Amino acid sequence: MIKTDPVVKYSSLNCVTVDRCIIPIKMKHIDAWLNPDPSNLAALYAILDDRQRPYYEHRLAA
Repeated sequence: MIKTDPVVKYSSLNCVTVDRCIIPIKMKHIDAWLNPDPSNLAALYAILDDRQRPYYEHRLAA
């Protein structure tokens, strides 16, 4: 599991939270991530940068 810092918007809530957020790697990068070229660290960082960004959607109770 690859993790990063939590979503800033919710990291300061006064409740029990986790201090990391999962980095969802796009399917097109799975093979390159699982079989990396050890001499090309920049390619791995590029995969981490090209990730799906998590978001939260809330609904108010009516």
